[in-house]
Amino acid sequence: MKKFAALAVLAAVSASSYAQSSVTLFGIADATVQFGRGNLENNSGMGSGGLNSSRIGFRGVEDLGGGLKAGFWLEAGYNLNNGNGNGQGAQTGLAFKRRSTVSLMGDSWGEVRLGRDFTAVYNNVYDAFGDNGTGAILEGIDLVTYGVQTRTDNAISYFTPKTLGGFNAQLQYYRNGRSLSPTNNADSVGNGYGIRVGYENGPVNVGVAYGETDFDTGAPVVTRVDTKNVNIGGSYDFGVAKLLLTAGQDKGEVPGDSAKTRYYAVGTTVPVGVGLIRAGWTRVSERDSDARADKFAVGYVHNLSKRTALYTTFAYLKNKDGSSLSLNGSSTSAGGNSKGLDIGLRHAF
Repeated sequence: MKKFAALAVLAAVSASSYAQSSVTLFGIADATVQFGRGNLENNSGMGSGGLNSSRIGFRGVEDLGGGLKAGFWLEAGYNLNNGNGNGQGAQTGLAFKRRSTVSLMGDSWGEVRLGRDFTAVYNNVYDAFGDNGTGAILEGIDLVTYGVQTRTDNAISYFTPKTLGGFNAQLQYYRNGRSLSPTNNADSVGNGYGIRVGYENGPVNVGVAYGETDFDTGAPVVTRVDTKNVNIGGSYDFGVAKLLLTAGQDKGEVPGDSAKTRYYAVGTTVPVGVGLIRAGWTRVSERDSDARADKFAVGYVHNLSKRTALYTTFAYLKNKDGSSLSLNGSSTSAGGNSKGLDIGLRHAF
């Protein structure tokens, strides 16, 4: 009986402990019919992530008591149209490359997060279409290879608590974190840091961010590139519409040479009944040359429920001089134009 009582107590303690924890399975399934038109070659077919990137993940939080919590987040991307995972390089397996982090969180002091995560500069991009679909924001990486880095490996990040009267900040440091670098597990490559400072209160959300990273361009010629990325942006919700603005500059430096690109984005979202109208203009231009591209996009999202939506987006891209960007897999010559159309279905779970 004593052994039985002891086991009962242990079971009760264990149940109490697990009662303070939560684990959630979540994801998005997004399929898109894509059409692309260019002056060299057209393209049409099925794609994935025209509204939100298709993904599957697990996240959880454990209450440690005294305002302290521990958490984890594992999120993998995949292509709904063919079932392949978004691995790295030529890999097509399911990998937690969107986010893989573990955290300690305190109500009074904020959060320390370790692992692969968004960079501080990327967290400061404000746009109606984000980086999804044919309406995605044009940014420096579209013209050169050292634009804003979306995610980084091996990161240590600190986020301030939500008790600073609307002010917030992110500090981040990483080693060997640049995905574009072919060198693996090298302390001398892919090192960088980032900082973002923002203010969010009511309809206002603004921020400024700066980051530096070095990486190796690899074969056939190994060149060390030092990158510097800075942007400022914000949004204001008028109720009947939300205005979003972003401006930034990306700079890459190699021995004896440097290059800069600048990008601008103006967008709006307008709720209409159960739907949402989205519209935006973005420009990316390369300094010390006439290469430039402008994109105009408009779209509509019709919410069938809180989880399911039909959507469509149309975009027109105009290149100038050395720029030859194109939409939805089409091909465009330097200075040519391109058009893109997405029609899709998204379900969140």
